[in-house]
Amino acid sequence: MRSSQLSDLLDPYLVPLSQPKHRLFHGRGKTLPSLEWLTVDCFPPVLVATLFRPQDEAVLAGLEASLGGALAGLGCQTLVFQHRYDGKAENVVVVGELADSPVATEQGLDYKLDFQRGQNLGFFADMAEGRRWIRERAEGRKVLNLFSFTCSFSVAALAGGAHSVVNIDLSGAALTLGKQNHALNGFQDARVHYLPHNIFRSWKKLHSLGRYDLIVVDPPSAQKGSFMAEKDYPKVLRKLHKLLAPEADLLICLNAPWLDYAWLEQCVADNLPGAELQARLPGASGFDEAGEPALKTLHYRYQRPAMLDVPADGRPGA
Repeated sequence: MRSSQLSDLLDPYLVPLSQPKHRLFHGRGKTLPSLEWLTVDCFPPVLVATLFRPQDEAVLAGLEASLGGALAGLGCQTLVFQHRYDGKAENVVVVGELADSPVATEQGLDYKLDFQRGQNLGFFADMAEGRRWIRERAEGRKVLNLFSFTCSFSVAALAGGAHSVVNIDLSGAALTLGKQNHALNGFQDARVHYLPHNIFRSWKKLHSLGRYDLIVVDPPSAQKGSFMAEKDYPKVLRKLHKLLAPEADLLICLNAPWLDYAWLEQCVADNLPGAELQARLPGASGFDEAGEPALKTLHYRYQRPAMLDVPADGRPGA
């Protein structure tokens, strides 16, 4: 691809924003087949281009020229290329330099970005609607954030007035960044628990911390030795009735291009009696998709089935 062609394709996306969004160009959505290998994210003052396939030097030079020329208009001074392919991820600063503590800002909240992590910067821009959803519904509620990663759902819930939040994730490093996110937004003294545990070995601990009015389930889709969606999602759903309040809300999420909405909805229907689908959340601004999105985010309303309160001897109230 010539640099002029690359510039012609990208320039319409590199304009000052009338509405805030992080994803400027979503090649992974296959709306421009020739650029499926590229995404561009804006976290002022940093612009991040993620390359999912190796490119020759001419294309890299053209990409640097096109994005570098757009920096000032987007309120940025730094350009980072993330090379994510061949099983590796490397962040390379190609223009300017990184600030000491770069952040992503969304709806007045700040989330730390960690360019030392490699593939994941610690913030998933595609979950903007999920964070908005929980912020709007969290007031006065006890929240459980399963597979919490860096706790962005927790920060949004507390901003919405949540009574308390329990965050659980196998990665202690991710939870450490999550604690920093809470402190960054003034929630260091809030009622928050951080559990660096395997969820499948922690049901009793989660139950001991109370019944939850709102639960977020946002697991990795395929993480060897930790979570494989087809095998493990049903296991999680079958345990939730022991953690949910008699009436509650759930945000059920899955980022897996090979599993569709029908699979996820059937999984809930088969494994969590009392959960009724309310809505599919829209995708985040900028994440345009040619087909069904990789990220599925569903709102369920839960009402505890009466059959769960019948004792083993079959005599209600015994």
